[in-house]
Amino acid sequence: MRRRPSPVLTAGCALLLSFSSSGLATARTGSTAAEPVTVRTVPNGAVISSVQAGEAVVTFIGPPSSSVSATSVAGSVQASMRTTRPKSMRDATAYRDAGRSVIGDLVALGMPREEAERQFGDLATLDGAGLVSRQRVRLRTEPALAAGASAPYDTQCAAVNVAEGKITGYGCSTFFLVHQYGDDWWLTTKMKISAHSNDESWFAPKRLTQLGWRVSWGAGNVLHDWDPYQTRAIGSCLTLTVKSSSPWADVSVQGTVCPDSLGPWSVTTARSGGIWNGMERGTDYEGALATQAVHSPPGAPLAYQSAWTLSYCDLWCN
Repeated sequence: MRRRPSPVLTAGCALLLSFSSSGLATARTGSTAAEPVTVRTVPNGAVISSVQAGEAVVTFIGPPSSSVSATSVAGSVQASMRTTRPKSMRDATAYRDAGRSVIGDLVALGMPREEAERQFGDLATLDGAGLVSRQRVRLRTEPALAAGASAPYDTQCAAVNVAEGKITGYGCSTFFLVHQYGDDWWLTTKMKISAHSNDESWFAPKRLTQLGWRVSWGAGNVLHDWDPYQTRAIGSCLTLTVKSSSPWADVSVQGTVCPDSLGPWSVTTARSGGIWNGMERGTDYEGALATQAVHSPPGAPLAYQSAWTLSYCDLWCN
C-alpha cells in the first residue's frame, strides 16, 4: 500500500433497496428514509432507479445487480449505490460490450450532453465510437492491454434534486480494470460530484455547505494509493488535479474547487474519497473529486460502493 490511513469510524443509516424490492434497515431520529419512485431499464442494460427521501429525489444508474440507499436529514442528504460483480473474463468487458459510457449514463439521468462532457468528460474514455476524455488513464503495460484497460470497467452515477429543484447536482465513479491475472485484479477509480443552488430568493436562500463522494471496497480489497490525501485550504476557485498510481496505471481527474477546502473523506484501508466544505457563493457550481488505485487479490470479492453527501443551509446563509 502506498499510503497507510488511520481508520475513521462513521455512523449512518439508510433504507436499503434493490432495483426490485425495498426494506427498512435502520433508523435515526429526524431522518427520512427513501421511498421507491420509479425503476426502469435502458436499452444498454443499465438500470435507473429513482427514490425520494424527504425533500430530496435521488436517481441512480448502474448495473441491474446493484442496490441503492438514500436518507435525508434536515439540511443534509446522503445516498449510495452498491455493486458486486464476478471476476470473469466475460464480465471484464461487459460494460463496454454493452455500449455504456459515463457520458451516456449522465445523459440518461437527464444531464444535457454538452454539460456532461464539459463537467465529466475526464471521467470517460468511451462515448459511442468516439473519445471524449480530456485525461486518459496512463498505463504501464503493453499497448494491446492498454487499449482495453483505458475503457471503463463500470460506472456508478447519481443525480440529486433537493427542495423542488432549488439544489441540483450529478456525480459519478468510473472504474478501470488495469491489470488482471486470474483472480488477481488491479483497478483505478475516478470520482467527481458537481452541484449548485439556483435559489435566487432574497430571504434565506438555500446554499451548499458540503459536498462529498467516496468509494468503499469489500473485505480483502486494499487501497494502494488515493488522492486527496490531506485537506487543502482554498482561498479562491481554482482548477485542481488529483492523481493516484499503482504498479500498472496512473489515473487522474481534474475539476474546479471553490473555497473553503477539499480533503479526504472517511479514509480506511479500503475506502477513500474527496469532500468539499465551504459556503456556496451565489449560485456557483461547487465540486469535489478524488482518485484511487485498488488491489483486489484472489479471494477478495469485487464489491464496491459509491456514496455521497450533500449539505446545505436554508436560513441566513451569508
